[in-house]
Amino acid sequence: MALVVVHSVAAGERLLAAARAVEDEPGVQVVFTQPPGPADNRVVDFLAAADALTTPWECAVNERFDLVIAASPTSIGTLRGALLLLPEVSTRGEIVDHNGRRCIPALNGLLRQRADDFDAVVIGLPHDAAVAALRAASPNSGRCATVVGDPTYDHLLGALAHRDAYREQLGIPHDQRLGLVVSTRGPDSLLGRTPALLRRIAMDPPTRSDRLVCHLHPDVWVWHGRRQVLAWAGSVVRTKVRFLRPEQPWQVSAAAADYIVGDHGALTAYAAATGKAVYLASPVSAAIPNSLGEAVVRYGRVLDPAVPLAAQFDWTARPSAPVARRVTSVPGRSADLLRTECLRLLRITNSTRQVTDGR
Repeated sequence: MALVVVHSVAAGERLLAAARAVEDEPGVQVVFTQPPGPADNRVVDFLAAADALTTPWECAVNERFDLVIAASPTSIGTLRGALLLLPEVSTRGEIVDHNGRRCIPALNGLLRQRADDFDAVVIGLPHDAAVAALRAASPNSGRCATVVGDPTYDHLLGALAHRDAYREQLGIPHDQRLGLVVSTRGPDSLLGRTPALLRRIAMDPPTRSDRLVCHLHPDVWVWHGRRQVLAWAGSVVRTKVRFLRPEQPWQVSAAAADYIVGDHGALTAYAAATGKAVYLASPVSAAIPNSLGEAVVRYGRVLDPAVPLAAQFDWTARPSAPVARRVTSVPGRSADLLRTECLRLLRITNSTRQVTDGR
């Protein structure tokens, strides 16, 4: 039996990808649980939308599993079973937990608890550079690190193949443009640093007939509540911009979009890596040399508040390969790599399905 530990909605996408990689293996039962945390963090809604079988945390800590999959080392030290950790790598190149905080010390602490069973722990990262960085920062944790790709990015790559169908699903005719506004969490996010931009785009879109959709980091809804966020947005924005709910797949809108307005968050980077037209709400402060964030800054165009939007949305295609190379070193391969690691940790050597079906 495999247990998937979902700390937050944002982390849930990577975890669902890992679950998909192994859940159709005969005899493998996958169950999901939510560790202690905010009472209303939307994880329950997320798991319900995914039709996931769940078990209470109080039961999970008293059971032994063949495999435990999590995106964060927080709270999972009491769980028993082989462990696959899938932490996020920020656009600054830092390995972070579900709260966006650097988590190498927490990884080290968790591994000290499992010092007698290192072979049953895998830290899956999207890029060989991230593996090298972890090994340099913590040789102990680095021993468990391997490249498994970026399932969130691969999901978006797959969605792009269905762009026309998604546009039809969203009711976007061929002669209309769709703009997607994305904001991560925190004071340097689009809404935290340039809150007037969303209202500006709503009141004076680049093309008058543009349709606008907005995706906010799930934690924004959790921290402030939907009512408060929409109140801050104002009546004009509420009328002209459709806000995606946390459990709704943003990849559909991203694949269908003609352009993206974003910030330093991962979703903006994913869009840039696929070659989408990307406009940045403000300069990314202190972009680290050779980081994904720096590549996005070089790729996108920073919007000037003193210049009309229509005059700035004149996208000229730019090479997106430098961005894509910093997102993952194995694009399109996360499903197979995750499956390989899951089967090894489950000690399944005679699998009847060796090649993933691209779900």
